[in-house]
Amino acid sequence: MAKITLEEARMNYQLWREAEQALATGQSYSIAGRSLTRLNLSEVLERIRYWGRLVDQLENPGRRKSRTRVFTPFDI
Repeated sequence: MAKITLEEARMNYQLWREAEQALATGQSYSIAGRSLTRLNLSEVLERIRYWGRLVDQLENPGRRKSRTRVFTPFDI
């Protein structure tokens, strides 16, 4: 699989954000020369999350979110 550049990831993220806005207003939109009038909103939101995470990873390489949680033990 070819590597995706930060610019490509940003462009795809923006395209999916525009698709979400078009769905919210009930309009049709086009991606890569294809005109679409309806798409499942959950699929659009999933793609937005995917491209958003990819943009974050490419902007901050090697930096991961901490998975550490804080627990406070107490007796009942």
